[in-house]
Amino acid sequence: MRCLIFARSSEAEWLKEYFPDVDPFLLKIVNKPLLEYILDIVTLIGISEIRIVSDSSIKEIEHSIGDGSKWGTSISYTLAKPGDSLKNVYLKNYSFCKENNLLIWNGFFFAKYDRNEVKNQVYFSDPFYCGKNKRLIYIPQGQNLNSIKDEKPKDDCCITVYDINSIVDYYQLSMDILTNCNRNYVLPGYTSDKDTFLGINLVYPHSCELHAPIIIGNNCRFQKQTLIGPNSIIGNNVIIDENTCVNDSIVYDNTYIGRDLDLVRKIVYKGNLISGVSGESIHITDNILVSQVELGIVTSYLNRFVQRTIALCMVLIQFIPWLLLFVPFSIFHHHLRTERLLNRNMKTARFPDSSKIARFWWGRLMIRLSLDKFEHLLNASFRARLYLIGNTLFSNTVQHRKLIKDLPVYNPGVFSLSESVASANPEVELFYELEYIDKISTMFNLKILFSVLFGRLIKGLGTKPEATK
Repeated sequence: MRCLIFARSSEAEWLKEYFPDVDPFLLKIVNKPLLEYILDIVTLIGISEIRIVSDSSIKEIEHSIGDGSKWGTSISYTLAKPGDSLKNVYLKNYSFCKENNLLIWNGFFFAKYDRNEVKNQVYFSDPFYCGKNKRLIYIPQGQNLNSIKDEKPKDDCCITVYDINSIVDYYQLSMDILTNCNRNYVLPGYTSDKDTFLGINLVYPHSCELHAPIIIGNNCRFQKQTLIGPNSIIGNNVIIDENTCVNDSIVYDNTYIGRDLDLVRKIVYKGNLISGVSGESIHITDNILVSQVELGIVTSYLNRFVQRTIALCMVLIQFIPWLLLFVPFSIFHHHLRTERLLNRNMKTARFPDSSKIARFWWGRLMIRLSLDKFEHLLNASFRARLYLIGNTLFSNTVQHRKLIKDLPVYNPGVFSLSESVASANPEVELFYELEYIDKISTMFNLKILFSVLFGRLIKGLGTKPEATK
């Protein structure tokens, strides 16, 4: 059997008001993209070949889903013209649709199901459709789309169509899945206790309370006296500050929630606070959310002067060793540089790459002495294009460009928090950048600096490979 998924984004224009930069079929429902729910159910039915047809850009979907190997299927992609009807899409993909039993997923909706019932009970024979707008259509081999014209809707196939026509529908669906039927689906996270799903790298003190039903993504940090749940959906890379309560709410990825707040029946997406009951949305203009974190010490003149002074002292100390060790090394070993992103405007410069230098024993010696950072220090002390301590100086990749756009501030430094802990996991990159922005101070900067220098000198840290090429 094959499946044709018509990912008709034009049906979800209302989403742009709330999630302007999210493809509707990648919209997360209980921390999982809608399209992944679709792929789960069609593979449970036994479908081995899938074609996804989108009426908008297909690149983001293809990048997120891949070739289907995660689901044990083969997935191909193609585009439809804006305004194309289902019949037009069917005819344009007729070579894929003919001579096989075919299931058509038609448009933007959610299918409610129990994975155990679908796996054990679903069997299709006659043509049928589900939903008043013919959302789910089955066409047996040898027949075509016209075969379902006079058929009645099928009500006994263990699948219920749920149309998502508003932000309130989205909120109610999310809460229903979390509180009433979270075992019906494969949800992300580790689960041992009932109604509790936890991601990796979750950090919280004993004074923090977690109340089920709850689902928490990866790389989250909750501060003391926080109360999370019941009925809370927390995305990836979320920081929730002291004495804050979040219940009956959805907090999207890459968000900082300030201290002393009560979030009840809300959806938080970047700088927007949305009511799950009425759908009303307000844009927060203070530092409640991460997108509005004050620059504070990052832009203070005193901090900048202190950093440039220390950087200049380090340049003077390193100058002779750099001439004796690094210059001869760079003559014999070429291609040691990587393009780095200098600011949110994506301006770049090429700097020595520690991961490439570390391939040689001579290079590892220089890394222990931090000589690979000499050109960075020159920029921090004279040209002021870098801070001595700041955000990670990311390589110029598509993933890092997207990550930088999600940050409220991007001021790259010679040394960074992620380097002080020798983090090489690309999944936690954003977490450390948000944590640095949250905790930034002169003392915190000095702690990072001494931690990195000590780690390089004694333990040989700072030689981790690039997380993303």
